Amino acid sequence: MRKSLKIAIASLAVVLLLTVLAMAILLRALRQAPDFYQAALKGDPTTQKTLGREMEMRSVELASHAQVAGRWQQTFTAEQINGWLAVSQFEATNDATFEARGWIPEAVVEPRVAINSEGITLACRFNTGIAGQVVLWLQIEPFLTEQNEIGLRIRKARVGALPAPLDLVLDRISEALAQAECPARTSQVDGDPVVLFSLPSVGKHGELTIHLDTLRLSEGKLEIAGTTKRR
Repeated sequence: MRKSLKIAIASLAVVLLLTVLAMAILLRALRQAPDFYQAALKGDPTTQKTLGREMEMRSVELASHAQVAGRWQQTFTAEQINGWLAVSQFEATNDATFEARGWIPEAVVEPRVAINSEGITLACRFNTGIAGQVVLWLQIEPFLTEQNEIGLRIRKARVGALPAPLDLVLDRISEALAQAECPARTSQVDGDPVVLFSLPSVGKHGELTIHLDTLRLSEGKLEIAGTTKRR
C-alpha cells in the first residue's frame, strides 16, 4: 500500500514538473522576438526622436501636397517610422499630423517595422492578460487595387516562435480598426486576410480625390506617389 502511494506521489510530482517545464517552454516560445525587432528596440532615444520628427515632417509635407490638385510623392524609411513609433506612442505633440495612440490598440506595446522588397514585417509586444506580454509579428504585403484602395495582405502571423491563427489576427485587426473609427474593410485573398483602406476625398468641400498609383518597397524604404484630381 505504502509502495503504491509512493509511486502515485512520485508520478504526480513528475507530471507537475513536466507541466511546469512545458509552460515555461511555451512562454519562452511566445516571447521569442525576430532579430530586427530586438535590434530596433535598442535604438538610441535621441536618434529615435530625431528620426521621428523627420517622419512627422514628411507626413505633414505629404498631407499638404495631397490636398492640392497635382502630382506628389514621398519616401519614408523604416528607421524614421520606428523613430516615430518609439516617440509618438508615448508623447503628445502639437505639430504631429496624428498621434499613434489614437489608432494603436492599448494592448499593443512598442511596435516596430522592417521593410524590404518583399513586404513589411510588423512586430510588437502584445498584452494578453493571462499569459502576460507575448511577441506578435506579421509579414504584410501591401498593394493597390483598381478601386483606388490600399490593401494589406497578411502573409504570415506568429506569436513568438509559434504560428498564429490568421482568422484570429483578422478579428483583432477588425476590432482595432473599429476602435480607431478607420474607414477600412476586411477581405481574403487565397485564404490570406486582407485589410483594404479607402482613400478619402479632400479639399474644403470634398471636391478633390486622391489617386495613389505608386507603392514601392525596397530595402528599408517605402515610396508612395500619386495625384490629386478634381472630381
